[in-house]
Amino acid sequence: MCVDRPASGLAVDTVLSDNLGGAREGVEHLLRQGHRRIGYVGDAPDIYTAGERLRGYHAAMDGAGCAVPDSWVSMGVPDPVRIRLALDRMLGGPQPVSALMCGNNRTTVAVLRELTGLPRRPALVGFDDFELADLLGVPVTVVAQDSSRMGRTAAQLLFARLAGERGQPQRIQLPTRLVPRGSGEQRP
Repeated sequence: MCVDRPASGLAVDTVLSDNLGGAREGVEHLLRQGHRRIGYVGDAPDIYTAGERLRGYHAAMDGAGCAVPDSWVSMGVPDPVRIRLALDRMLGGPQPVSALMCGNNRTTVAVLRELTGLPRRPALVGFDDFELADLLGVPVTVVAQDSSRMGRTAAQLLFARLAGERGQPQRIQLPTRLVPRGSGEQRP
């Protein structure tokens, strides 16, 4: 049984969130607000969820006909130094990004820390909800996973296997949902 990430080379029951679709939806939300220069700050690219979310970002940007310079994408552990340098690159120069999509809650929190004190913050959508996201000065728009449903679904599959279920391994992908709160609704 795998939850959140599939096992490589193993045929087992797997329960996932729609990482690609959720990230695509978050970026499309920013595109609907009028943003065309959208940066992406994600986790280590060898992590399944990080790779899928990056693919969702690119799918949305490609679908809107928006070119993505390499300087608009930063993948790696949510280290404050890496994120500071990435944001300096994305927000500086003659054509800075006007919006950011963050690949997980740890990255979103690190980005928020780096944006503190800026006179004008870019619009922001984070993947994964996090505690107090709705209580910040500008509440954070997120793509939320239903971790309770994911756990219940995995438990149901596991109990069925323990009860003797012998069918083919199932791969269940649960939908995510966009939670607009203010930070992702800012116009360029």
